[in-house]
Amino acid sequence: MAEPSLTTPKLFLNKELKISRRLLLGGTLILLVVFLWHSYLTVKVHKEYQASLMESVSNQVVREYRTHIESLRQQLRNFMWIYKHELNELVEQKQNSSTNDYLDLLEQLRVDIKDVRLFSVINEEGQGVFKHITGDFLDDCKEEIRSTLEYESQEQLFLHRSASSIHYDLLEPIDDTGKFLFVAFNPAKLIELLSDYRLPQQELYLLRMDSVGKVELSSVKEVQDQIVSNITMTESEVAEFSVVKPIPSTRWQVAVKLNEDYMSGLVWDTYFRSLLIWASIAAILFVSYVSKRQRLISQYKMMKQIQYNESHDSLTGLMNRASFVKRLDSSLALLEEGEGGALLIDIDRFQVFNNALGFGKGDESLKLITELFKELAPDGSALSRISNDQFALFTPVCDHEKVRQLGETIRKELASLDLEEIAPEFSLTCSVGAIELDNSFIDGDHVMNALMLTIKLAKDKGRNRVQLYQSEDPALIKHANEMEVFRAVRGALTESKFLIYRQKLIPSANLNEQDGDCSTETFEVLLRMTDRDGNMVSPGLFIPVAEEHCLAVELDKWVLNQTFKYMKEENSKDHYCINLSGLSLADESMTQFVKSTLDAYNIDPKQITLEITETYAITHLKTATTFINELTRLGCNFALDDFGSGLSSFSYLQKLPVSKLKIDGVFIKDIANSPRNQTFVKTM
Repeated sequence: MAEPSLTTPKLFLNKELKISRRLLLGGTLILLVVFLWHSYLTVKVHKEYQASLMESVSNQVVREYRTHIESLRQQLRNFMWIYKHELNELVEQKQNSSTNDYLDLLEQLRVDIKDVRLFSVINEEGQGVFKHITGDFLDDCKEEIRSTLEYESQEQLFLHRSASSIHYDLLEPIDDTGKFLFVAFNPAKLIELLSDYRLPQQELYLLRMDSVGKVELSSVKEVQDQIVSNITMTESEVAEFSVVKPIPSTRWQVAVKLNEDYMSGLVWDTYFRSLLIWASIAAILFVSYVSKRQRLISQYKMMKQIQYNESHDSLTGLMNRASFVKRLDSSLALLEEGEGGALLIDIDRFQVFNNALGFGKGDESLKLITELFKELAPDGSALSRISNDQFALFTPVCDHEKVRQLGETIRKELASLDLEEIAPEFSLTCSVGAIELDNSFIDGDHVMNALMLTIKLAKDKGRNRVQLYQSEDPALIKHANEMEVFRAVRGALTESKFLIYRQKLIPSANLNEQDGDCSTETFEVLLRMTDRDGNMVSPGLFIPVAEEHCLAVELDKWVLNQTFKYMKEENSKDHYCINLSGLSLADESMTQFVKSTLDAYNIDPKQITLEITETYAITHLKTATTFINELTRLGCNFALDDFGSGLSSFSYLQKLPVSKLKIDGVFIKDIANSPRNQTFVKTM
């Protein structure tokens, strides 16, 4: 058995969850991008900061190297000035110089200047005067001596390597003799300077300028331990240095780079911290989403339950009347020809059953009845409890020939329902109204009206019976005809099959003289309708049906709009009288509609007289008075139609602000031959 679809809460849940998921995903992605960008900027700024540090460190090292070398040269000059006599004596002795005298002077030199290895004097030919004591020079030393003699100053200082040690040589000129004092130094101070200025994350190297990648010294212990051996970097390794600064008057350049582990660690730590923070925030957002999801699911369940309660009967769980009518509305147009039926089942005298046994027993019985009807309902049917003791059944797949048979089955099964446990001494019967559904039924309300009339007829005939709507009963035939007219009225509104006519009103000679203006005429607007074949339908047929089924207001608005449109198109200055239904007076939108339509077509309100019936005006005096006053202030005239039909017409006349009276036709009929009617009319 089908139930109405509960889509609204589901749509709400899906929409809210979709928004929440988008916010979660969008938020986490935006945060991820922000944190990654922040990490990138952090690393970039740190690299720039380290680059500035390396620039500063390299400048400091170059400065310190130059200062140290210049200091050594100054100390050598001082030494030569102090020990000039001893040094000259050794030089003059040449090959005959004493080793002891040499060693004494060397010892004194070592006392005055740190890191001295040995010394000698280089003559004009580039030979060491104390060769017999110091031995022959290394090839690198000879190269540096030749360069110094060539340029008359030492411009290409570099380190010299032997099998077991390294050193560098300083050559300082001895006055104007053309000779140079040659002193070999250990590079301890140079290594110390590299180590002192090296920051923890930096690596400092002393590289050769004249030999790409050749390492002279390094602050890296592992490299320095192997410095005696020739260490040469590749071009790609040299390219990794961030700063390279040459040292003037040497073959050296100071190179600085960041430690590879430090840089990779910096990048890893920065991005890892950012991702960790992002993951923490994302986890919080996810927990918030899960929490919101749970709240939404709870809200969805609550909304679903509320919607279920609004659309279902709390006792039986069946859909209620409103849901049943909606189901009919959505299904009528889909019915196959010759199929579809609707039943209204009224439990006979159930109120007596309730009063005798109590409402508790009555509720138990209704539950049993519901289960019975569910078993009997064909597949795909909709079952509803529409009131305390009435059930409705809609089956879209039941053949018309079997609709009445289904009603009979339900009636018989209910009569034999076992109530032994609830009320052994009672039995229940029912009256069933049945309809074979076809395209003559407009909507669910139309079907329900027909069912109500049918069930009333079944009860009037003695109850415990099935009454088919499609029968020869006069009341049902009349209702079917009214419904046919109702369909025609609705169709005419949609398909513009209404017509308006105007009927000229000719005043008597005396009234015409009082008006004093014959340039305009007065017309009454008449509404007519054509059927599908183009035949005219009497207003006496369709007007009462339109009023009974709430189409009168829509009809009145159509007439007003068409009349004003005609007056605009014809530029008419004539006066028009338009009948309004009593329902239009009670409609809150009618006053504004009249005002806006008059403005839209630029119609003078004084050209319009609105006619209302005396019966409605008297029975709804306050509503009628308010409506008349508002439009009278605008300039419209009002006429009271069918005047004299009420019991107290004159007493109410003073309360209604109308300008014209239309006397009821009963007084006008045969007035020429009826002195009584003449007297009534004269009195009015």
